[in-house]
Amino acid sequence: MMFPIVQGGHSAGVSITISSNTENYNLASDLTNNYGWNGSDAIDVTVTVNSSVTVSATATATAAFHVDLVAGSTLALNNNGTIVGKGGAAGSGGGGSGGAGGNAISLQDVTATINNLSGAFIRGAGGGGGGGGSVSGHGSSTDSEGACGGGSSYAGAAGGAGAGPGAAGNGTSIGGPAGSGGNGGTFGAAGSTGGSGHGSGCSVSNGGGGAGGAAGKAIHHVASVTQTLNDSGTINGATS
Repeated sequence: MMFPIVQGGHSAGVSITISSNTENYNLASDLTNNYGWNGSDAIDVTVTVNSSVTVSATATATAAFHVDLVAGSTLALNNNGTIVGKGGAAGSGGGGSGGAGGNAISLQDVTATINNLSGAFIRGAGGGGGGGGSVSGHGSSTDSEGACGGGSSYAGAAGGAGAGPGAAGNGTSIGGPAGSGGNGGTFGAAGSTGGSGHGSGCSVSNGGGGAGGAAGKAIHHVASVTQTLNDSGTINGATS
């Protein structure tokens, strides 16, 4: 392995190929651990993701491909495979909100040229669907003295998980007056709001459905980013 040579505060160029499925790729860590980068000098990097390779995330708070370098650094990313964020969590029954989807790529302190080549994908994850609303005190009628009889409660149905890297899940429905769960969002799309409870009768309280989770971004700019994007493939989600 050849280490870059430091030249007046700017490290020499490094080329990296990702040739197998990878989770939570952190470019700075890879450069420090495997290419001798000191973490303080600007650096020029070319990263190629091979075809049929998936770079994914295991948590929505972490981008699948994370870049946080030093001001003055450059990145050329040639994507031939799939870079995809983690899907948002499903909202719980009873009006729970769906979780936000994760980002595919996160950029900070870098001038980046991203080439998404033919047949390749950069996919922000979908937001989780909101949970359906519950129904409480579902009395069917009043008796001769005006009391509410037959009271019962129904739990709302759970929402579906957002896409990423698998397909979006559908919200569930448990029948009766409880609200159905919202569907998880497709890649780069927000999840659906859960349905409200729709019980009727005396002393009924219908809960509202939970909000769908926000969509993950295909490319998220944290700070100090200049970007050129050349897309011949498929991008799902915002790119800034």
